[in-house]
Amino acid sequence: MNEQLTLGDLLRDQGIAQVLSHNESYADRFHSAADILLNRHGEITSVAVVEMVGMPDGSPNAIGAAMRTFAKHRGLHIDCYVKSPRPTRHSAVVAVWKL
Repeated sequence: MNEQLTLGDLLRDQGIAQVLSHNESYADRFHSAADILLNRHGEITSVAVVEMVGMPDGSPNAIGAAMRTFAKHRGLHIDCYVKSPRPTRHSAVVAVWKL
């Protein structure tokens, strides 16, 4: 079972790297805005960042990839989940990240 989890982590990380390699400028804008919001509010959601920087030109998967790399580099953890306020998300839940 641990081998499957390790493989899953490896595949996830490869997918994140691949998506971000096609969306580098978006990831840079996302991370800059995320820093501002985190410093201002002490917490962050991907939805709040997208409100500032917009959607990526490429794959929408770039949002999750950028959020995960930002959270990992800043040592954030998921505090809770909330429903997205964006109607286009159809009440999907999003993570609230904190230091």
